[in-house]
Amino acid sequence: MTAINNNTPLTTTSGNLLPFIESLPDAVVIVDQNHKIVLVNALAGSMFGYAVDELKGSDLSTIIPMPLRNAHRKHVNGYFKKPVLRPMGEEKRFSGVRSNGQEVPVDIMINTIVLDGAKVAMALVRDVTYQRELEARLTLESLTDEMTGFYNRKHFKTQLNAQLSGYVRWGLPTSVIMFDLDHFKKINDQYGHAAGDLVLTTTAKLVRGELRPLDVGCRIGGEEFAIVLPNTNLEDAETLAERIRLMIEETEFELDQVSFKATATMGVATFLPTDDSYDLLMKRADNVLYMGKAAGRNCTLSQNALLTTDSAG
Repeated sequence: MTAINNNTPLTTTSGNLLPFIESLPDAVVIVDQNHKIVLVNALAGSMFGYAVDELKGSDLSTIIPMPLRNAHRKHVNGYFKKPVLRPMGEEKRFSGVRSNGQEVPVDIMINTIVLDGAKVAMALVRDVTYQRELEARLTLESLTDEMTGFYNRKHFKTQLNAQLSGYVRWGLPTSVIMFDLDHFKKINDQYGHAAGDLVLTTTAKLVRGELRPLDVGCRIGGEEFAIVLPNTNLEDAETLAERIRLMIEETEFELDQVSFKATATMGVATFLPTDDSYDLLMKRADNVLYMGKAAGRNCTLSQNALLTTDSAG
């Protein structure tokens, strides 16, 4: 059997091709110009959860997820009009669907051949579930604080930037809470770093219990936290911040039979019509946070405190 390439398409028969495709390490699906599956190997049947005879003669849409079927049909038509070899590893995302409805991420190599006198598309299909899961895990790890499980500063900024776009386009409010644990160094010095770690992890757990699925909790520094609150106005964000502050204040931390307390200072801000950068929102939240520290800590202040100060000035 000669090599497959676009300049001299392989010409063969089903009887000759079947032993070859059964020897390959990938699933093989061969489709005619009417989108009918004309030949598959056993690996394809196993991958998609069908007997080989069930797939042969069926429409290609059988193994394509429902939302993608129309677009995929157009792509196949376009490919037959202008076939170009597509190798694997081009970083495009493809999915198939198994007989039980479960989607499976795949990579695909496609070329045309002449089979039994008719031009067909021959696809080598590789299950890349493991690779996708590994990629997702590595991406998550790069955006996550290992100790608390919260997102890191990088993801915090990414989320704020995305929320700014929603605010500019549709006027959807987004607020942010930034807070520091008060006198955190004293906790480490007096009770040890294990105590400091306990405060961080417990605080994250307390905060997580108060968040909606769309909210984003972040640890943006040593004892610094931030919460992105989509579709949330300033008043509701301030209410949440105060509730979290009180929960931290009322928590009794215990380590090695020693009990101690911790408090936090909260700064709350929301997007304004004049904001052309998420940095402005961050700065307002940060400024009121430091106003709270200057006022004695263990309090919640919103950006209204800045407006009041500016007016007084």
